Amino acid sequence: MHMRFTDDELLTLSEMLTLACWATYWNHKPGADEGVARFDDMLEKILSRLQHNGQGQRVEMDPERQRLRLRKDREDGSFHAQCYDEMRNEVFWEELTARLAERELGKRHGVEKINSMPEEERKKLAEPLMKRFWEEFSQKGITNLHVVARPSDG
Repeated sequence: MHMRFTDDELLTLSEMLTLACWATYWNHKPGADEGVARFDDMLEKILSRLQHNGQGQRVEMDPERQRLRLRKDREDGSFHAQCYDEMRNEVFWEELTARLAERELGKRHGVEKINSMPEEERKKLAEPLMKRFWEEFSQKGITNLHVVARPSDG
């Protein structure tokens, strides 16, 4: 199958693949390197096509990775960079509220009991705690978040 793309469509595709590649870089599980490389290779192919089509001003060589990338100076404010920042922000807050809720459940009911519960039951118990943390963080960010050292930690 052959597909024809305009330069604007290739640029959009390269932005989509850049976003996908940025997401894959966070995958450090064993065996992930092959998948990350496949994404990188596809992005490289699209960026090479952009260069070949006379759009080289939109592409540059990443000196650290020795691979093509979209120009860094055009990234700021770009849609794909905004999407990535928003995704990371959402993941951070969701993960923080979920982990704090799990910690609270462990304190209230015991870690062993919580870990032995079916996932649905555990989620149901955690939901009001997550909602409370979410409301707190939505209103005040991390202002009221403190780390309290145990006396044994010095």
